[in-house]
Amino acid sequence: MNCDDFRRLHEHYTSLPLSQEVWGTPAYSDWSEHLHECSSCGDWYLLKLVEGRGVNPGDFPCIHMAYHSTHSCDIHSDAWECPDMTLVRTSNGYSIPVRDGGTSAIQINNCPWCGTKLAGP
Repeated sequence: MNCDDFRRLHEHYTSLPLSQEVWGTPAYSDWSEHLHECSSCGDWYLLKLVEGRGVNPGDFPCIHMAYHSTHSCDIHSDAWECPDMTLVRTSNGYSIPVRDGGTSAIQINNCPWCGTKLAGP
């Protein structure tokens, strides 16, 4: 699969609920494999998810920081309680929550996914 085909099929393969008649096909497997193997399409996919959240990706240093720091949890109201929240944006920059029962976090200076330098507060 090439990037043009991947992007053309994006809406078809991300409209939920996705039936087994769709996700059980070799074409879907090719699409999914391309998503995980092509960093350009992976970043484009994250861009679409972030924009779908109503977030301006330009407000973040990279698409990975936008995606991970704008995740919202349907179960937990506090980022430190949600195990799916891998990154939080604080007044001091970006941090990785420490699951110690409090609000401890490890401040980071670079994106863990692409290495982009993160600006200070």
